[in-house]
This record gives sequence, C-alpha cells and structure tokens, in this order.
Amino acid sequence: MRLNNCLKYLMLVCMIPFTLYTLNADTFEWELKISVEKANVRLKPDADSPAVYTLLNGTILKSYEKVEEWFRVVIGPDEKGFSVIGYIHPNNVEIIKEKIIKELDFWEEESEYFKGIGLEVRLSGGPAFFYSGDINRGTRGLYDSTADFYSSAGYMLDQRTESFKKGFDVTGDVIYYVKPQLGIGLGIGFMRATGTNFLDVSGKDIPWSAQLGSRLRIDVVPIRLGLYFTLPVHRLFSITFNGGPSLYLTQYSYFFETDWENTNSLFHKANAKNLGFHGGIGLEVSLTQQASFLIEGQGRYAKISNYTGKLILTEYVVSDDFVGYDRSEVKGTLYYLEGEKFPSLVISDEEPSGFTTIRKAVFDFSGFSLRVGVIVKF
Repeated sequence: MRLNNCLKYLMLVCMIPFTLYTLNADTFEWELKISVEKANVRLKPDADSPAVYTLLNGTILKSYEKVEEWFRVVIGPDEKGFSVIGYIHPNNVEIIKEKIIKELDFWEEESEYFKGIGLEVRLSGGPAFFYSGDINRGTRGLYDSTADFYSSAGYMLDQRTESFKKGFDVTGDVIYYVKPQLGIGLGIGFMRATGTNFLDVSGKDIPWSAQLGSRLRIDVVPIRLGLYFTLPVHRLFSITFNGGPSLYLTQYSYFFETDWENTNSLFHKANAKNLGFHGGIGLEVSLTQQASFLIEGQGRYAKISNYTGKLILTEYVVSDDFVGYDRSEVKGTLYYLEGEKFPSLVISDEEPSGFTTIRKAVFDFSGFSLRVGVIVKF
C-alpha cells in the first residue's frame, strides 16, 4: 500500500512541468474600437449567424481569441450579472493595439543554461526498497524457532511480525560537468532499515503475559561514482540519467530480549562492504537559473557478504553452586544456516557443521529508491 502511494505521488509531481509548459504558451491580446455606426456581435463566426448584441460607434472592447478572421469578444457583465460571448467581423472594428503575451519569464536574463564553473550539488531523500536475502530469512528463523519452542511447550502466543524490506534513503552528490550535458559525479548517502518482531507468551505457569522481542537493523553508507547525462526537454525542465559503480559499507545488528526473567538474550553486530552498481532516471524542474527541483527513481544491484563481528549470548544458568546469568562472547563470521526446521544466523570463529545449508550470510541490497530533492549549480 505504501509503495502504491509513493508511485501516485511520483506521477503527481511529474505532471508539474507539463502543467507549467501549458500555462506558459504564448497568447494574443487585441484592443478594438467599433468603427461603424452600429456593429452586430454574432452568435457564431458567420455573417448569417443571428446577432446577440449591438455595439455603437466608438465602443472599446478586447479580444483574446480569433476564429479565422472573426474576433471573439466578451461583453459584460451587465447590472444583472449577465455576460454575452460572441464574434465580431474585422470590417466593423479598428485595431487600436495588438500585443503578444510571451511565456512567463522566470529569469531576468535568460540563457540556454547557467554558465557557472560547471559544478552541481544534489541533495535528495526518500523511501528505499530492497530484497534483504539471508539477513531477513535468518533473523525471522530465529524468531520462528523461539515461537515454536514456546508453542510446543503449551504456552499461548500472540505474534506480531513485520517484513524487513524497506527503509529510508538520503544522499548527496557533487557533479562536475565536463560538457554542458555530460558530468562526472561523486556521491555519498545513508540508508537505514529496521525490523521488529514481538511475541507475547501467556498461560501455563506464567501469571501474566511475557513479551519477547527481536530487533533487526541495517545501516548502509553507499559511496558512488557515476556518469550523469542531462537531456533538456524545455527551458523549465530536463530529464537526467546516471549510473556507475558503488561501494556499500554496511553494519548489521540484531538483538533478542525479553521482560521474562530466567530467559536467554542474544546480540549480533557485524560489518561488511562490497561493490555494486547503481543507475537512475530523474526529472529536473528549474526554479531559478541556479536551483532546480529533482524527483528521481534510483535502482541498484548489490549483494553484500563476508560479515565479521561479534555474538554476545546471555544465558540463565542453574547449577549446584551457581544460579544467575552467564555472558559469553564470540568473534567471527556471520553464517546463514538451514536445517530440518527453521533457518538461522550465527556468528562463529569457524564454519559450523551439521546443517543442510551452510554459507556466509548475504544481505541483498538490490532494489530501488524514490527520491525528491534540490539541485544547486555553481
């Protein structure tokens, strides 16, 4: 539903330049004076059409439209608020003044493009959508295995989950135009996506409802190098294309906690980086010669693996000489595992064994973003 709304807003904003173009079309204005004793204003631009009004010599009126040689005029409104629309033949009038109303001039001095030093700064942001891959499947598997454990033990469950496939994206780019329409750019951005899953456990030996929750977060810093091509469509707007390689720096964190005593908690934190590609198409709407409004769709291909970090496990331990929490920490690589039931993620200093699928976890950041922003030229 949110994606559909974003697409509707995108289409609405894209209509702005075309509306401006329509409003900026040249128009004509004539100031007329009746040059005969009496002149008939006719219903249609035809000498045989009935007269709807008669004007006397010397009457001044204006016309903004011609049908063939006939002037279209509006007379009134009169004291009762009525107006008459009709046509008058040029033989009955004298043109006092004729002028062309040019399209709106937003700039005092107009040129084909701003002749600065060729530098451009873009700032934009908006929603981002991606596939997510092993990170989503693995953390959801950890949650599902917990739910299965308590359900099998006879507890009543109330589950609340959300898909981890969207976030927000902000970015800044500096572009140098080696030619009026061709530029080279360097950009950096920040993207964050979060996901939460909650499990309310009740019944059996619990006098109240206990809540277990997992929180997942991915932070991405893309560093982009790209080629930019600008295609002017009208003085007020242009279509832009861009594409090139990107370096994606990412940080993954996962936290499972509960307000129920005597229950384990789990924390993951790992980092990875990898190369990918980006490409996009945008619409620039000129506000002034040095500033424009930008709406852009940006696609990307990026699969990021080789996450390294740490796992912290806090376990509730009951033994003959100790009752309490034991905290252990492991540093290593983030692995994605599939076994008989649920997939999972684990950080280990060596490759795990005993699973049907064992691989280094992959975060699939491939997807697209919808952005709006501003462009400033120097």
